[in-house]
Amino acid sequence: MSIPNHHVGLALFEGQFIMTEIKILTNDLFTLSARHFIPSDPNGQVIVINAATGVKQNFYSHFAVYLANQGFHVYTYDYRGIGGSKHVPLKNFDATILDWGELDLSAVLKYIKQRHPSYSISIVGHSIGGQIIGISPASVLADSIVMIGSQTPYWRHYRGTMLLKVWQLWHLMIPLLTQLFGYFPSRSLGLFEDLPAAVAMQWSRWGKTSNYIFDELPEKKELFESLRQPALVYSFTDDQYAPIGAVKDLLSHYSNLQVEHRLIHPATINHKSIGHFSFFRKSSEAIFWNKISEWLKTNYDSKRGEKYDLQSTKA
Repeated sequence: MSIPNHHVGLALFEGQFIMTEIKILTNDLFTLSARHFIPSDPNGQVIVINAATGVKQNFYSHFAVYLANQGFHVYTYDYRGIGGSKHVPLKNFDATILDWGELDLSAVLKYIKQRHPSYSISIVGHSIGGQIIGISPASVLADSIVMIGSQTPYWRHYRGTMLLKVWQLWHLMIPLLTQLFGYFPSRSLGLFEDLPAAVAMQWSRWGKTSNYIFDELPEKKELFESLRQPALVYSFTDDQYAPIGAVKDLLSHYSNLQVEHRLIHPATINHKSIGHFSFFRKSSEAIFWNKISEWLKTNYDSKRGEKYDLQSTKA
């Protein structure tokens, strides 16, 4: 189906870009809240940012602003049930992580492809945002992929007190509290935005098995393995939510991506800590964001060169 172009607001920011509030309709007719950061001097590339679990698109605004000022069209959005895409109370709201990938990300990518048919598309996934790339059939539309702190959730990948916390989250807290409230009350626990019940329960199930999503969704294995794009992966030695074993486990399922994995020790860049979220804070602009921009532009220039060479050969 055709994804309509719904612009519902306009906002100006400092710098050479405009941000518009938009709505994107999914194939099951759910309306997603999204933002389009429009550069004044487009460079031929579009980036969509997939958020972490229970994190609003707002969190990525500084990163999106930076990229827009580098010439990228940038899209952020809220998964159904989160932030601006929460239209009804969460109690008994019907949504799964599968929906976030198959329906939400797919709708955003198709919308972008319709609006920018000749542009290169890149997906930047944070945490679970890197996982749902492999769940969405539309991810084949992407020319390159960036993953930040993306991992599988199996509890045995964690260490020390974090192992106990994650075990309790998957085996006790999510099942009990979700059944009690009809959704998972994450905010009350000081974690993140509240989660729809089926999202939380699916996340919990995946965290209890070493086979990630493939016991429940065996058909997705082929989709993960079909992705062959260049991929830049950042992980951090002090990221308790994405320990190196969990990151490598996820990458093993993306077995045909052309992966460049950068494992960062905070001390080597004169930082006390980076963790799971600091990459996207404005303080990281000079340390990481320029490297992302350079990698995306270099990869784009390389692809353009290949295309030019092929055209020259045919001529």
